[in-house]
Amino acid sequence: MANPVLVIIAILFIALLFNIPFAKFKIPPIIGYIFTGIITSNIFHLDHHTIEIVAEMGIVFLMFMIGLEFSPEKLKSMKKEVFVFGFAEMAIVSGIFGLFFWLAFKIDLRISLIIGSAIALSSTAIVLKLLNESREISKPYGRISLGILLFQDIAVIPVLIAISILVNKDANLTQLILKTIGGFLALGIFIWIYGKFIAPFVISQATKTRSDEIFMATVLLVVLTAAEIAHFFGLSYSLGAFLAGMILSETKYKYQIEADLVPFRDILLGVFFLSVGLMVDLNFVIHNILSILLMTVAFMMFKAGIIYLMLFLFVKHKRVAIKTAFILSQIGEFSFVIFALLSKYSLVDNILLQKLVVVVVISMILTPFIIKNIYKIADIFDKEVQDFEEYEIKGANVSGHIILIGYDKIGQRVARKLTRMGIPYVAIDKQIELVKEGLKNGDNVIFGNAANKRILESLKVDEAAAVIITTLNEEHTEMITQNLLEINPNLNIILLTDDELQHEFYKHKNIYVVDKSKELAEKLIELALKCEMRLC
Repeated sequence: MANPVLVIIAILFIALLFNIPFAKFKIPPIIGYIFTGIITSNIFHLDHHTIEIVAEMGIVFLMFMIGLEFSPEKLKSMKKEVFVFGFAEMAIVSGIFGLFFWLAFKIDLRISLIIGSAIALSSTAIVLKLLNESREISKPYGRISLGILLFQDIAVIPVLIAISILVNKDANLTQLILKTIGGFLALGIFIWIYGKFIAPFVISQATKTRSDEIFMATVLLVVLTAAEIAHFFGLSYSLGAFLAGMILSETKYKYQIEADLVPFRDILLGVFFLSVGLMVDLNFVIHNILSILLMTVAFMMFKAGIIYLMLFLFVKHKRVAIKTAFILSQIGEFSFVIFALLSKYSLVDNILLQKLVVVVVISMILTPFIIKNIYKIADIFDKEVQDFEEYEIKGANVSGHIILIGYDKIGQRVARKLTRMGIPYVAIDKQIELVKEGLKNGDNVIFGNAANKRILESLKVDEAAAVIITTLNEEHTEMITQNLLEINPNLNIILLTDDELQHEFYKHKNIYVVDKSKELAEKLIELALKCEMRLC
């Protein structure tokens, strides 16, 4: 057994060796992590099971954060994308590929359909992460992709049940189906109670401590508990996390939770992509490279073609169908679970399964490049740009608004003044008591730490007319100001300070500094002079 510290050093070194030069060419770190996994798996003897457990947590946090973006109301509006497009994609792609394996490899039809269903799955971890980062998830093709991926995650459960029935002839089909339906219903009830009452109460208690560490630990507890509840009812960890995130999306803690979880999500997703690389045997790949590459290209193109034809019949917008088809053309991470079970029970030839595993890995490696160039790919197949699919679907959030950072006494007065003037604004403060007070007064105020860049992005800084900062912590203010200008260099920023700021940074043409003590002194002198004149 290799020294664990040495293994970690090697993994970090190899990951940096790939990702630093990759970053120069704007190649996503996902690729570097997968290559790192491939190399380390062929150097060290690693505990794959432990790594896979940690990797699954990356998907759990990803799905929780996706849930934060989709309130129950928003999900209701996606019924068509999830249940119509999702069901059609799984049924058609599984059926066609299932028939192919039955005819080409003479595999039992039932097992062929299970392999077909594994190929029908796409990568939630890669697609949603990249669409989120590029802010394309709210566009029509991103929305359809999300709907299909959500259905695929649910569809894994009946596929696993089918494998159980095949290997256990005595299994009661009716009992298994009823147990699964019961699990869904029980999970829905428990998660609703948990997300609506228990989790917000626990988080509210954590915010009262005003400790970032305690708040972070509480959020981690909330996410992992939701995942474990789902697992207890026989469903996937990620489904429970998604539902919990969706319910918490309607709370005032949404933005701060989202900002705090990003580092954990990215680190654990890095482990997930590393675990993908661990499944590749380089020696096997070298000896079967030609057939593996042919299978990869054929499967991805054929799958994209099927999805395109299906969507074109439904949405009637060629570019939307093209983009969605290519983005979902890879084979997903849950297929590894299906292939592992088929191998465990010796239901399929081991060499074919090894080839399929490598095909999945290569398809994942290609996906970031496909998503990065998706508009160019769409142009190849359709030169005519349609306005429908090029604009972003926006929520009901304000734009051309004023962002008010700090909801203390001064901030509250500014908010009331803006309300009277009919100027749209959003206020933010990290003191939960002030946020609750503002919500009670009907002010548009959210809970969050404005020093966090992701929090600022969620406030649509790039669309704001101006930002007013009333916090009097100079170090905190400078950090906020730097982040604001990185997001929107042309933004007008008004700073309130209790001391005249001589720092070079604040001489930016769009930064206006209001010295509280200076303004107060001038006001006092002005009043004193008025009094003197009256006495005269």
